[in-house]
Amino acid sequence: MDAAARGADDVDGAGLDPSCYEPLQQAHQLQAAGDWLSAAAIYAELACRHPDDHRLLANQGNALWLADLPAAAHLAYSRALALNPQCLVSRRGLASCLRDLNCFDQALAVHRLLEPIFPHRSEEGLANLWAHSQVLIGLERFGEAFTRMASRRAWAAGRMPTPWNALAAQITLVTEQGFGDSLQFVRFLLPLLRRRAAAGLRNGVRLRVEPALVECFREGLAWLEIPPQVDPLSPDDSTQDALTLLELPGALGLQHLPQIRGDGAYLTSPLWVGGGAGRPLQVGLVSAAGHPGADPFCIREFQKRTLPMPILWRLVDALRQSGAQVHDLQFGADACRHRALGLSPLPSGAGLDGFAATARAVAQLDLVISVDTAMAHLMGAMGRFGWVLLPWSADPRWLSAGPLSPWYPRLRLFRQPRPGDWHGAVDQLLDTFKSGHFAAGKAP
Repeated sequence: MDAAARGADDVDGAGLDPSCYEPLQQAHQLQAAGDWLSAAAIYAELACRHPDDHRLLANQGNALWLADLPAAAHLAYSRALALNPQCLVSRRGLASCLRDLNCFDQALAVHRLLEPIFPHRSEEGLANLWAHSQVLIGLERFGEAFTRMASRRAWAAGRMPTPWNALAAQITLVTEQGFGDSLQFVRFLLPLLRRRAAAGLRNGVRLRVEPALVECFREGLAWLEIPPQVDPLSPDDSTQDALTLLELPGALGLQHLPQIRGDGAYLTSPLWVGGGAGRPLQVGLVSAAGHPGADPFCIREFQKRTLPMPILWRLVDALRQSGAQVHDLQFGADACRHRALGLSPLPSGAGLDGFAATARAVAQLDLVISVDTAMAHLMGAMGRFGWVLLPWSADPRWLSAGPLSPWYPRLRLFRQPRPGDWHGAVDQLLDTFKSGHFAAGKAP
């Protein structure tokens, strides 16, 4: 979870007059219900009544940040720090706001100040370590980022990171975080396997992944001379002694992204074949970022990375009017959004039951348009042409600006030109589409 979502020095009424108790309880209830703006309004009112209490401003900043208003949250945190420069909650929140405002260098400076303050094993220290590593990725300082990512579990166990033996007879790697992270970081198997092959090791690498990824990785990595053994990972399995894919580049001591072939594909299979010629342009669409669950940070990310229905309809209608056949690639509970708009079923009756089936469906399409979700990483890993719609405060892995990604050479990024402006991002995409810069089988 992001540092700013972790809660401020929650005001329990200490030092405030009794008339504040009831509104504080109301603010807590509103936060529990996800009504962050109403909670922020209560904290702002209380801060006016108690102008010397930095905690109220810090809580206001947290609520505003969770409402995806980082500029307003930045102001609240700054006011809190003016009252108490040692307020660690506000410092953490300030770093999150700076990242969301695409001020990565300034966010990095705050994370560096915080790193020696928090005990490494503490929840705050681990959260800052992760956020620090992600800002470094956004600055393309990959070696520093990978080192920090590889330190997380050692810090959590209260020990210093120890060297990892890439040439051990048997190595087990496991996935963590989400599907998108697994699809993005499985590329680092290539330098591991090259290093082992150079040392004469022909086998011994086992990859344990979520069941939905097993067939995809088995098929997509079968092109390797010596592919890893891919097995399902159960929620009950212990992963304490295994290295995670997110830790792998740091454990290998990598300073840069590994060299991949020209189209960037590292998941590829003869089972993933394209469609025929002489047909309308076939476009797949993913418009929602997946079910958010109950976590406030996940809800925030889902909301800011999901196209509102009016924007979605505008995009679908414009693509159809330009002659494209738009196919439904949406997965999960949000698939009903596409069904409601009458999107075409997948070509050849393909399904989305697992990522291998999704890869087969993607291979039959000329272009896939997706918000920032696992589909974007699947397209990139396959070396397919794909267009990704990004919010203004995109994840740092997409960098802070520009239409290209160092991770995926065949993806094109369309960013909101200002916070919340999906119309602007869709305008850019449709202008590119209508100008003829994309044709089946040719680069965008």
